[in-house]
Amino acid sequence: MKLIQFVLPLGRSRLVRSGNLPGIVIRALVAVAAAALLTAPAASRADIMYVSGYGNDTIHMFDLATGADLGVFSGSFGLFEPSGLAFDSAGNLYAANFGHSNISKFTPNGVGSIFASGLNWPEGLAFDSAGNLYVANEFGNAIGKFTPDGVGSVFASTGLNRPHGLAFDSAGNLYAANFGDSTIEEFTPGRVGSIFASGLSGGPNSLAFDGAGNLYVATYGNIIEKFTPGGVGSVFASSSDGLSDPEGLTFDSAGSLYAANFYAGTIEKFTASGVGSVLASMYEPYNIAILVPEPSTFALLGLGAAAVLRIARRRR
Repeated sequence: MKLIQFVLPLGRSRLVRSGNLPGIVIRALVAVAAAALLTAPAASRADIMYVSGYGNDTIHMFDLATGADLGVFSGSFGLFEPSGLAFDSAGNLYAANFGHSNISKFTPNGVGSIFASGLNWPEGLAFDSAGNLYVANEFGNAIGKFTPDGVGSVFASTGLNRPHGLAFDSAGNLYAANFGDSTIEEFTPGRVGSIFASGLSGGPNSLAFDGAGNLYVATYGNIIEKFTPGGVGSVFASSSDGLSDPEGLTFDSAGSLYAANFYAGTIEKFTASGVGSVLASMYEPYNIAILVPEPSTFALLGLGAAAVLRIARRRR
């Protein structure tokens, strides 16, 4: 009778006598394990930061841990003054082309296509929980909404003044940074708009939420402001912390904040307490996207094995 080792969640393992499990279960688990080994990627895209290069029409990749330049993700198909970036749940990357007034879509392998066109100088991008893509049209003073199939409609056209960054909170409310009048507009899922914050320094560029629901706003005045869910604001970082026209903001899964400094040509990384350091450098960085980690094949296999072991115990 053979012993089989199953890898369980959190790195634990257990040896099980094959006679204690049905033969069909053993064969299925072995097949899944083999498939996982054959298809596992050499490196996870969740460890990579993607940055749009506005001035050289590229999307650059950087190692999130070290800041090492990993080269160009896609520097040819359809990119012209790329601004906003966003990933969908399948790992496809979307880029707003400010100069072409369209949106490029790239598969995980970098194959590009035009997802939407006929926009009006698109800036920020954001996905809702249903997979719909929202686009801030800066000079159209409107926010467009596109279904996963590319069917477009107008989500909002009031309360907007040169909208730049977009971000959703955990309740599904959409926030828009109005560069033209230095306000943040909040829209409910029912499209009812109201002013969330006003009087921002120099015009807001980009928005990002942390895990606690606080909203961070990068402004042309070389400041990142932090707003509580109740709208109470404070300065999180300023030019003395290395900010120089911060355009893009995003958080990683560990809670660190990244800012794309357009004029300085740097990517600044901030701890939760506001301590900043330069992670990477490139020409005219505009926006940042990090792929949110998904459960790995091995983690899912471990969960499945754990469930099978529980079933086997009940049968003994």
